[in-house]
Amino acid sequence: MEWQSKKPSDLVTNRHFLLLVIITMTVLYRIKTLTGYIIPTFGNTMYHVGIIRETIETSYYPSYELSYGGGFEHFYVPAYRLLITSLSITSGIDPMVLSGIMTIVIAVLIIIVIYSIGYRMGNQYVGLSAALLFILSPELTIFTTRALPELLGLFMLPLTLYFVSRDYRSLAILTAMVTALTHQMTLLALALTLFLYSLMRIRSKEKFLLGFLPLIAACVTYGAWQVYSMGTLNIFGIAQIQYREGTIVGLEIFGRMGIVVILFLIPGLYTFFTDKVKADHRMLLAAWLIATFILTKNDLIFGLIGEKGIFMDRFFTFFVQCAVILGGFGLFYLLNGLDEQLSKVKS
Repeated sequence: MEWQSKKPSDLVTNRHFLLLVIITMTVLYRIKTLTGYIIPTFGNTMYHVGIIRETIETSYYPSYELSYGGGFEHFYVPAYRLLITSLSITSGIDPMVLSGIMTIVIAVLIIIVIYSIGYRMGNQYVGLSAALLFILSPELTIFTTRALPELLGLFMLPLTLYFVSRDYRSLAILTAMVTALTHQMTLLALALTLFLYSLMRIRSKEKFLLGFLPLIAACVTYGAWQVYSMGTLNIFGIAQIQYREGTIVGLEIFGRMGIVVILFLIPGLYTFFTDKVKADHRMLLAAWLIATFILTKNDLIFGLIGEKGIFMDRFFTFFVQCAVILGGFGLFYLLNGLDEQLSKVKS
């Protein structure tokens, strides 16, 4: 099947209108982050806003962290906080309010990059299907309505992989470096994905470097930041890992993926890995899925060395993000098959 030559019913051919509908639904669901709460969304918003306000008032990024009781060198990478800081200074909007605004803006950007990856690897309808499944997933809804660095990471990781899929080496390296300064779990998900993709493409120098150079750039960037901020390269010394933040992922948490996503993921896997999808795209998405699954179930691997269950539910969010793209292939495949059957009945 040639993806680019397939079209579903004329009822859903206006891709721009459908994408606008999906984006509108994304915004409407999150509008309460501006009107319904004193603190926009939930989670550790105040920790980040506190650092942002200190940076605005003193023109210096604080040396000490507020979370986990505070009083020690900050371990959070600064990209999200500095983004809100710079926008708050420029716009004059209070960082608390701006955190809510940017939650909506970044959520919309994530929808667009998910659509773009689906479009790139399949066609416009695969992209629309993936975007639709994204907003139907409880897991992705939860973690894209929180004013936290992971939100920005959920945008930066697929954006970097999109640039890799387009062979935009310089942009992939740049976004990988920004990703490294966004969120530690995002960095690990990106790094393992790029590592697996590089291994898969090791026989091709150009394709190997396309994944390996952003990987090195991201790791060096993060290493430089941690040495600067904490004086060590020992990532196991940061508070997040020491306190083993996160929930162990069992079958019940996989339900947070969403029944609709699970249903379409199965035909999506079959379609994506057996049909005429470019080898580069197939390997990149396979690397993304395998890497995030390994990190999600790190109790089965890293548990052997005593680090059981670290960040499992956080990595699960990145796994689901990949799953909705595969589910997009499944949804399009089934809709296209239904359209063909209806055409036969009409004829």
